[in-house]
Amino acid sequence: MPMKPYKVLCLQPSCKNFANFKIASRWSDGGVEELKTYALTCEKCLSAAFTQSFEKHKSCRTISGEVLESPMIFELHTGRHSNQLVRRTDLEASFVS
Repeated sequence: MPMKPYKVLCLQPSCKNFANFKIASRWSDGGVEELKTYALTCEKCLSAAFTQSFEKHKSCRTISGEVLESPMIFELHTGRHSNQLVRRTDLEASFVS
């Protein structure tokens, strides 16, 4: 079923820009897989949000059989489901190095 397109604002404090990116980790319990969202952010706030996402990730607990990968950056497009988002490894590498 098609999703209704809508704009999402950057969730960083005092930012009024539209979000262009989703920072999330892939989570799975062995049967179900989904993205655990840490931030929806604009390009200007991306670096800070990506750094903060690793702190949030450290506080997540998993139980036996669950897998939670490291935070990743995805392009956010209205009307797309999470499994259709494009991962931006180039941006991830620019913040890690």
